[in-house]
Amino acid sequence: MPQLHALLIAINEYAPGSGVRNLTGCLNDLAGMQALLLKHYAHLQPNIRTLINADATRKGVIQAFREHLTGPQIKKGDQVLFYYSGHGSYGPTAPEFAYNNPLKQDETMVCYDSRLPGKQDLSDKERGALLAEIPKGVEVLFIIDSCHAASSLRNHKAAAEELGASRFQPGQTTPRTLESYLLADGENIYLKQKQTGQKIAVPERPFVLLAACAETELAMETKDQRGVFSKYLLEVLENAGTDYTYEELMQRVFFLVNKISQKQHPSLETFQAQRRQVFLSKVIRPNFIKNTATYENGHWRLNCGAIHGLPTDPEKLKGVKVQLFDSHKPQADSDHEVGIKSVFSTYSLLDFDQEPRDFFWAAVDFAIALPVTLSGDEKGKKAIQNLLGYKGAKKNWQLAASDAAAKYTVHMEKGQASIVLTSSGQTLYGPTEDTFDINDALNRIARWEQVLALTHLGSKIQNGLKVEFCEEPKDNSALIPYPKQQLSFVLGKTPRGETDTLWYHLRARNTAAQPLHVALLYLSPGYGIEVHYMRRILPPNSDWVKLDEVSRELELGNKTKSLERFLVLYSTSAFEEFQYEQAALDDSSGRDLVRKSLAGDDWATQLFEVELKSE
Repeated sequence: MPQLHALLIAINEYAPGSGVRNLTGCLNDLAGMQALLLKHYAHLQPNIRTLINADATRKGVIQAFREHLTGPQIKKGDQVLFYYSGHGSYGPTAPEFAYNNPLKQDETMVCYDSRLPGKQDLSDKERGALLAEIPKGVEVLFIIDSCHAASSLRNHKAAAEELGASRFQPGQTTPRTLESYLLADGENIYLKQKQTGQKIAVPERPFVLLAACAETELAMETKDQRGVFSKYLLEVLENAGTDYTYEELMQRVFFLVNKISQKQHPSLETFQAQRRQVFLSKVIRPNFIKNTATYENGHWRLNCGAIHGLPTDPEKLKGVKVQLFDSHKPQADSDHEVGIKSVFSTYSLLDFDQEPRDFFWAAVDFAIALPVTLSGDEKGKKAIQNLLGYKGAKKNWQLAASDAAAKYTVHMEKGQASIVLTSSGQTLYGPTEDTFDINDALNRIARWEQVLALTHLGSKIQNGLKVEFCEEPKDNSALIPYPKQQLSFVLGKTPRGETDTLWYHLRARNTAAQPLHVALLYLSPGYGIEVHYMRRILPPNSDWVKLDEVSRELELGNKTKSLERFLVLYSTSAFEEFQYEQAALDDSSGRDLVRKSLAGDDWATQLFEVELKSE
């Protein structure tokens, strides 16, 4: 039977003479997490190990991680949880990592003895190496209640009177060397990469990360000696009966934390993992709900605005409907269907008069009308026309006035339907006998096209963010930036005769006078939408920042050409980037259920198109 292996670390008191300010709430956070696991996850036979204060030295953390989370007791199908409550910081990275790290910084955990003479923090590069040691077939969850540090935070103060200290410690100043990173199984994996001519990069492995705040923010403590993030995370899990998906959970925690601190935004990060998976469960909910409605200042507020695709035109807005669901039963039938009366940049106000309560889950029908034409046999075309009249399914498409007005065609032949590009006849989806599958695929195409076209005419911050596509040479030499938004690359052949790949990242620099919230979307050729860079806050006049957690590569596979699209979104207000995500057409698990802007509330986008060709 699958088992849960948890390593829980909390540090209130740091080594005397280290110069690190002590904290007050970390041990309480650990106790709460341990109690939750024992109470609600007894069926997973939780195997829990804790490190507290002086036990959580750098050596102790590394040793405990390897013994408890990578040892022979870890079996395929098990789950691993790493929880840390303590100080976060930063420090100069090794020169070999600087090629794709514009800030040239490691994000670090401050261990009990990290700041004693001759000691070092545990860096993100080292956590990545440890993560790679966890056996394959094991699901990994990281929960980090500490600051994601940057030098601009040194003078930051508590955001409200009810908050206590922050979990931020000023960074170390001595640059790391590649030799100083931890050894894995007797060898330094980064030195090995360098010596064998490989690209020096953190190993990739699927994981889910629940983080207390964005990378340039502080994780705060409360006056009652708890971490703000851990307090509300545990509260939501306790009250919800632990039945939330990671996405639902973090939406709720995001709202509760923001009620007392507008400068701390908890974030959910997934790498090759499922946001729709139930917390510490293997259950994945395909019909997940992406939005919430909360009662604030006399209005019901929806966490979806113009930046997410809602129309600001009053006439178009009339067709948009919002389904509201009970806060404790997000998978039940809708309780209310309401309209929207006002759309702002990052949120909207609902036309809804119910008495104040906790919150509703909300599903938004954007009322998209993708023009589609039909071809093929008449009986099949009639079946598609009948689907348009069926009220039991959302339809974000309509029949075009003419073939020339439709980019997409539904072709019917021998009782099966396919979606093809009208101009070329290229098949995008199908053939299938299930017209509801066709409807779902058309809805995804419609949403993809809507997100691709997102733009804010008249935005005052359009030129406030400089963005560049950067090629990462495989010989670890200096990256090659391209300021243009339309690019073309011809991929050569590897020594084995295969088509080569392109390593890349996008980077951004805020030249505006105010902080900007930034996210990066990847709009795949298969009509999927992935968040490659979770919304971050870039301070005014910032240096270049890499818009991704990892280096990525583009490849053609068995194709001779491809067009890859990246959309950078940025706003003066916080927005929730997960609302854009959807599965590609070949992924059957992805079915989904403003009249003026506020003063100083603005958003903008930049679209990058990268064409790949084989030589």
